[in-house]
Amino acid sequence: MDKEKAVITVSGKDRKGILAAAATEVAKAGGNIVNVSQSVMDGIFHMAMIIEIDELNVRLVDLQENIVNELPEMQIHVMHEDIFNAMHTI
Repeated sequence: MDKEKAVITVSGKDRKGILAAAATEVAKAGGNIVNVSQSVMDGIFHMAMIIEIDELNVRLVDLQENIVNELPEMQIHVMHEDIFNAMHTI
C-alpha cells in the first residue's frame, strides 16, 4: 500500500539554512522526506519537498505554521498530494 504524501514548497530570498529549517520541522512532526528539489535563480530560493505523512503527529496546517515560524520571510505552502495533484490536472 502506498504511503500518504504531502507537498511542501518554500520560496523567497536565498539565505543559509532554509532547507535545514524546513527539514527539521518535518522531522519534529514525524514526517519522512522522500524527495527534495531546490534551486536558486538570481538570488531567489525555491524548494519543493515531498514527504510521507502516515506518522505525522500534527495536522498539515500546523506543520505549515511551524515552518512559517522558522522561516517567516519565505512563502510556505503545505498540501496533501491529492490536493496538489488535483490543482495540476487539466
